[in-house]
Amino acid sequence: MDTSQNRKISEPTHRLLGGVAVELRHIDTDDDTRLAISRIKPRGGQLSSIPVILVHGSYATRNFWISSKGVGLGVYLSDHGFDVWIPELRGHGLSPKGDCFSKITAQDQIRFDLPAIQEAVYAKTGSAAFWIGHSFGGLFMIAALSAGWLNQDMIRGIITFGSQISFGDGYLKIPPVAWALSALIKVMGNFPAPKFGLGPEIEPAGTILETIRWKKLFGKWIDSEGTSYWDGLNRIKIPVLTYAAAKDKNDPPVGCRKIHKRLGSIDKMFMVLGKDTGFSKDYDHAGMVVSREAREEVWPDLVGWLKDRI
Repeated sequence: MDTSQNRKISEPTHRLLGGVAVELRHIDTDDDTRLAISRIKPRGGQLSSIPVILVHGSYATRNFWISSKGVGLGVYLSDHGFDVWIPELRGHGLSPKGDCFSKITAQDQIRFDLPAIQEAVYAKTGSAAFWIGHSFGGLFMIAALSAGWLNQDMIRGIITFGSQISFGDGYLKIPPVAWALSALIKVMGNFPAPKFGLGPEIEPAGTILETIRWKKLFGKWIDSEGTSYWDGLNRIKIPVLTYAAAKDKNDPPVGCRKIHKRLGSIDKMFMVLGKDTGFSKDYDHAGMVVSREAREEVWPDLVGWLKDRI
C-alpha cells in the first residue's frame, strides 16, 4: 500500500520554537481534511535517514513533544540523530478545526489521519519510520494497525505510553452517569478540557462520545461497522515497546498489559515506570514523558531501544 504519490503535501514554512528550527507542512487526508505536521530541523544541520513520528493524545498538540521553549522528547530524539515528525490530528493545534469540528470521531483519526501521515512522511523520506504515541495517540496507532489502515512494511517499530482502553474512568461504568455525560457532550459539541486542567485543547464531541461507547458498562472497542479492534492485534508483527506508569490511574498498567499481551509481535517489551522496576519514582500519565525525571531515565532508555532496531 503506497498511495503517497497522490498525497497532497504543502511546501514548508519555517518557524522557531525556543531556538529550535521547525518546518511546518500541511497534508490532505482521503476525506479532504487538512492536517498540520511539523518536522524538527536538526541543530547539527544533518538530517537523519531514520524518521520518527510522534502522535499526541487527547486534549494535546505538538507542544506535548516540543514546547514553545524548544524542549521535549521530540528535540531530544532529533539531537540523537532521528528525523522527527510531529503531526497534529484533525481539529488539534495547527490543524484547522473547521465547521464540522464537533463531529470528528476517533475513527476519523484512525482511518484517515494516521494513514495520510504515514504516506506523507514516507513520500518525503523514502524510509520506514518508528512511531511513538502517548495515551490515545498510541491507542489510535494500535487500532489503525489492527484494522490494517497502517502499513506494517513502512514501520520499523512502535512505542506507546499509557495506551489502553479497558480500565480507568470508572464512573463511565455507571449507566446513568454515562448517559448524562453523553447528553451533555452532545449539547456542548465538545469537551472543554482546558477548564479542567486536562490539556490545552478542547476535544470534539464525536471523539468523546465514541470513547464513552468504548469504556461504558458492556462497552466494546469496535469501529463504526462493529469490527473489534481486539481481533486484529495478533496480526501486528512489528517490534513493540509498551510503557505504563505505575501511578497512572486513568490508564493503569493492567490495561496497557492487556493490549500488549494480545499483540502478535515476537520482539515486544513491556515496562512499568516505577520504583519497583528500578526507576527513581512512580510515574503518572503525563510525567512518564514530560517530567524532568523522564528526561533523565526514560528518554535514554527509549533511544537505546530505537537504536537497537535500526
